[in-house]
Amino acid sequence: MPPIFRSRKLPEAVNQRISRFPEDVQEFFHEMVSADRSPLTVANYAYDFTLFFDFLHERELELKDVDSQTLKRFFRHIENGYERSVMIKVNDEWIERKHYRENSRSGKQRKRASLRSLFRYLIRAKLLERDPMEEYEDASLKARSKQKVPVFLTQEEALRLVKAVQSYHAKKKKKNWMELRDTAILLLLLNTGMRVSELISLNLNSIQSQGSQYRIVVIGKGGKERMLMLNRTATEALIAYLTLRPVDRVSPLHVEALILNKNFTRISRKGISEILKKYVKEAKLPPKAATISPHKLRHTLATLLLSNGENLRVVQEILGHSNIQTTQIYTHVINTEKDEALERLENMF
Repeated sequence: MPPIFRSRKLPEAVNQRISRFPEDVQEFFHEMVSADRSPLTVANYAYDFTLFFDFLHERELELKDVDSQTLKRFFRHIENGYERSVMIKVNDEWIERKHYRENSRSGKQRKRASLRSLFRYLIRAKLLERDPMEEYEDASLKARSKQKVPVFLTQEEALRLVKAVQSYHAKKKKKNWMELRDTAILLLLLNTGMRVSELISLNLNSIQSQGSQYRIVVIGKGGKERMLMLNRTATEALIAYLTLRPVDRVSPLHVEALILNKNFTRISRKGISEILKKYVKEAKLPPKAATISPHKLRHTLATLLLSNGENLRVVQEILGHSNIQTTQIYTHVINTEKDEALERLENMF
């Protein structure tokens, strides 16, 4: 029986999941935690590996038995969706709940990346002699690369989204702290382009002020730190929220969290998504924008900055991209808009 995995940096449900893996695989997760990989990344790897090891268990296979054909069958097995188990605590007992998940294109890519990392680790640790993932990828037909143009809001749509917070709460006699919080959330995302994971991990001491100038310290991927200036609009929204932010009712474990949920604990990714979904509906945005996600507000800032003539390198620094090629995808958006504008001229002459 494998040992019990424990890390204070991870949620208990993730520790429970990792404890089910072979000891050598648990060591891989110890390496991830030591390398300061984000808890979300570690959790995603744990979910991906659960699918893989459940597949092996059903076929009475061990890691040493895995070859390129096994991997091919696994990826076909989850191609069109799969059941994912989630560990939840009920009356001090951990139980497993299952729910169905679609296997998106990005999800497929992540699962391949997860297993690629695992097998490379096992080779480096001399626990395996050959890399079946490498053999599988060498033999596989490469899917045609489809570079999607990022979905984003126009400036007018972004303004409508922010104003939707006020219209949604207009029936109430006075502003409550959650209305001010939601305005601050939207303006922070739209004016800094930070990732959702970066937003929810912000603490009160992430904010630095000098006179009327406010900056926010963001911890990005790989623990990389960047400092972003808040413009006047975002600053005023943040100060308004902090003025009414609850203090006495906050859980001791979450007292330092900048953004709180209705239960006075640190807000989650799902909480941010639900907030955005509510105001997208209130703003009655067009179909293209109606499915907007928190990450697409990041796309919105990048596109608006480049449309205004900002330097690509500067936008890269603001977004915290390690590779400028990631930032360059937004230039395709601008070029596409230019092409469409010129094409519309054919009806004018």
